[in-house]
Amino acid sequence: MTHTVQSKETLYSIAKKYGLTVEQIISLNNLVSTNLNIGQNLLVSLPTPITSNKPTTTVKSIYEKRNVFIVEKLPKVGYNTFTISYPTPAGVQKTGIFRDNYPSPNRVNSNGVSYAGKNAFETNTSYFQDLCPQPFYLEVLHHIAKNEGCFDAVNSYDKAIFSFGFLQFTGAQASGSILSQVLYRFKQRDEYAFNDCFGQYGMDIIAGAKPVFRVETTKGILENDVAYMEVANNLSLTGAFIASSYRRSMVRAQVELALEEYVMKAVAPTVKINVNGVLIALNDILKTEGGFAIRIDLAVNRGLTGSLAPIQAAINQVAKEAKLSTSMQLAKINERRVVEVLAQNEPDALKKQRILKLLDGSLSFWK
Repeated sequence: MTHTVQSKETLYSIAKKYGLTVEQIISLNNLVSTNLNIGQNLLVSLPTPITSNKPTTTVKSIYEKRNVFIVEKLPKVGYNTFTISYPTPAGVQKTGIFRDNYPSPNRVNSNGVSYAGKNAFETNTSYFQDLCPQPFYLEVLHHIAKNEGCFDAVNSYDKAIFSFGFLQFTGAQASGSILSQVLYRFKQRDEYAFNDCFGQYGMDIIAGAKPVFRVETTKGILENDVAYMEVANNLSLTGAFIASSYRRSMVRAQVELALEEYVMKAVAPTVKINVNGVLIALNDILKTEGGFAIRIDLAVNRGLTGSLAPIQAAINQVAKEAKLSTSMQLAKINERRVVEVLAQNEPDALKKQRILKLLDGSLSFWK
């Protein structure tokens, strides 16, 4: 069956009309973008399975299916390296290399790994640029991704238990478990793709006041923190997460949550700081592309609450240097100078370097 594209139709509206997913229509028609032309013909029916007189084969268990993620271990002095081979949804075989016993003062799980990933931000922008309310938000997210990782990045050695994605979305309940929200959004948007990436391997996300992540094991079903620990210690399950990043709907789910949980909260008009003893909206002070970028980057790296203290200290210092006291004067503050002071005041070398990278970028500080 085919469908002829009409004015104002989108892949989503067409998919909904025929009971398909956007991913299925893209796959059926070998589309390279989501752009449609009026009059374009699209296949909108899945191929009918071919019947056969041959005996049916035994359905593989979830544990047998996990064997598609092939892990090879190479012992080193004091740690091990692992090479994982996995299939992408397009059927392309890819590999990733990482290590355990990661040399970090934040390590709490010696079996956990660190993997920066290969599915880079800049190669996926066509999938999600429509989600960004301001064009420069793309550049801000790209800057942050350079510090955090690719869409398939993994960190499973610290207190977050299992972190995944271009902003290292955390699994641990104590860290907000934003990863569970990413998974739930992925499942909401494209349940077919979710089941292909996770469901068939015994992983699921259940709706609730807070989404509940589950993993099936031979000893029963695990939930939330214990389930994420199972993923952290099972590289086949880790491989399923890595492979899922090559799904368009997973990429979009990551960007949606990044915008909702970090970007929009960091630049909300309700965020205020104390300057000269007066509470002032941060949007009235740091409002350039560079000013927004440092606020968002610090919120990702330290949490919104943790980001405000150093920003407040830097603004007060620059205000004192330039003798700025009124709201009108503070609105004209040199935002580049504020970021320079943030870097000067930062004792941690890695965090200092992260701030300095922003000054070297192309984001504007002009008011």
